Amino acid sequence: MARTTPLSVNYTVLKSALDQRFLILNSSVNKIIFISLVTLISLLFMYTFVPFNINRWYEDASKFDLFKIFSIFSLAGTFTLLLTQFGLRKWLRIEYLTYGQYFFWFLGEILILTFGIMGCDWLLNNHPDLSVSNYLDTFNYTILIAIPPYVISLLILFGAQQYKLAHNLSLVATEHKALSDNLLIGDENGKIILTLHPNNVLFFKSEDNYVDVHYLLGGEVKTELIRTTLKKIESTCSYSGLIRVHRSYTINIKTVSSSKKTHKGYVLQFDPLPDLQIPVSASHQKQFEQYLSSTSSTFPFTPL
Repeated sequence: MARTTPLSVNYTVLKSALDQRFLILNSSVNKIIFISLVTLISLLFMYTFVPFNINRWYEDASKFDLFKIFSIFSLAGTFTLLLTQFGLRKWLRIEYLTYGQYFFWFLGEILILTFGIMGCDWLLNNHPDLSVSNYLDTFNYTILIAIPPYVISLLILFGAQQYKLAHNLSLVATEHKALSDNLLIGDENGKIILTLHPNNVLFFKSEDNYVDVHYLLGGEVKTELIRTTLKKIESTCSYSGLIRVHRSYTINIKTVSSSKKTHKGYVLQFDPLPDLQIPVSASHQKQFEQYLSSTSSTFPFTPL
C-alpha cells in the first residue's frame, strides 16, 4: 500500500487550487472595472512612491512633468490590458482561465506591456538603445511596479464578488425563511392542502369531521373545506396568532378587525366579512381577555 507523504498532499492541494477556474475577469464589466482600477492605482502608486527613482531618469525631459510621464506609463498599461483582455482572449477563443493559467497570462501581459513601456521611454528619454539588455531591465521594473496595482485590483473585484455572493445567499435564505413562515394546512392524513401566508388567514370553523378554512385571496374571501380537526391544525401550524375562541372556531388574532364586549361575552368581527360575528365562548373568555390585555398594543384591532 502506497504511503501518502505531507509533500504529496500539499502538491495535490496546490494542484487542485491552481486548476480551479479564475472567473473574476470573465465578464466584460469586471474587465473594464479591473482595467480602470489598475490604471488609477498604478498612477497613484508611481506618483506617491516614485519607485526606482524614476524622477531622475527624465530630468532632461523638461517638457513633461513627472505626473504626465506616469500618466503615459499608466495609459500604456491600459492599452495593453484592453488588447489582452478584449482582443487576445477573443481571438484565441479563451472562455475561461484557471488560476495556474492566469499566472502565465499575467506574465504574458507584462511581456507585452514591457514593449509599450520601452516605446514610451524611447520617446521620452532621448531615444535610448533598444537592446535585449534594456528590455530585460525594463521587464524587471515593469513587473515589480505592476504587481501592486494588479493584486489590489483583483482583491477589490474578489471582495465585490464575495459580497454579491453573500448578498444573494442572504436573499435566498430570506426567501426560504419567508416561505417556511407560511402556514401549511393539511388533511387528517398529513397531506398539505393549502399553503397560506398568516396575514391572509381569517379563521377556521369546525364542521363535524371537516374544517372550513376562511382566507383572503386577491382581496376576496375564499373558503376551503378540509377533512381534519381544529386540534390537528393548531398542533401542526406553529403560528402564535392562532387562538381557539370557541369549540367551533380558531381565529387569526392578527386579522381580527374589532372585538366587542356584550352581556354574553365577546364577539369578533373581520373587515372582509362585516356581517359575521364570531363569539368567544365562556370557557375561552378568560384566556381571550388575558391574551387581549397582553397583546393589545401588538395587533391592529380595537376593542369596543
